[in-house]
Amino acid sequence: MTPAPPLPNGIRDDDVRLADGTRVRVARAGSGTPVVLVHGNFASRRWWQLQLQDPPPGLELIAPDLPNFGASDPLPGSLTLDGYAHALWATIDALGLDGADADGVVLVGHSLGAGVVERAILSAPERVRAAMLIDGAPPEGLPRPEEHYALLGTFVGNRDGLAAALGPMTGAQLPPFWDALLDDAVAMAAPAYEGNARALGGARLPTPPEDATPPVLVLHGGQDPLITADMAVATAEHWPGAQLEVWPDVGHSPQLEAPDRFASLLATFAKEAVMS
Repeated sequence: MTPAPPLPNGIRDDDVRLADGTRVRVARAGSGTPVVLVHGNFASRRWWQLQLQDPPPGLELIAPDLPNFGASDPLPGSLTLDGYAHALWATIDALGLDGADADGVVLVGHSLGAGVVERAILSAPERVRAAMLIDGAPPEGLPRPEEHYALLGTFVGNRDGLAAALGPMTGAQLPPFWDALLDDAVAMAAPAYEGNARALGGARLPTPPEDATPPVLVLHGGQDPLITADMAVATAEHWPGAQLEVWPDVGHSPQLEAPDRFASLLATFAKEAVMS
């Protein structure tokens, strides 16, 4: 397997060791309020590359490869969204981010990463300053027919199959680093091909407490071929006081399809979180 090329100059890209010994690759750029960017399925820290290349002033962007993904080790233990959320907090601990900002971190999750962020909030709401959920599964989960899960197993190491599946998730135009995104997708741990889909399908989101929920913004691309408008509404209604923003001309991945608009939204959202 050919490793993906390095990230562009100016992005700090290093391994950290979690308390259990798991090695996690983390890309960082900028300085200021810590904003942790959590990628989706078949993805990696590279899905945030356009933001990392030009971080908004006053923000430190931190984009890990979750265990099982990209350049990180396999996920220890059972493959669940809660397991990924535990690894996310362990990564934040290893980086010492809570020590850098006693008011907590801003979490941003895309697709599967939105589900991971939601579980992270529920497990430690006091550690989250604010959260943005981008085109994630609805609260009742995203179940699929049994044959869908079997099909995913045939994608292991199948670069052409992954290209066909992921292309529609990046919008009308493939990003300039498309080949590197595919390199990272092929590197995903084999059990995660089916396991991630089952985790998304069978994981109903618990109801958050009314008095312990940070500010939540739900961002939905109106052209998303995977997550419907009704699903986005259900997610926003699930979180007390959450805001819903819809971009009608964007698909599943706003950070790739409309990077300038996304950077502006991220900067405003994080600034408001710091001011609140």
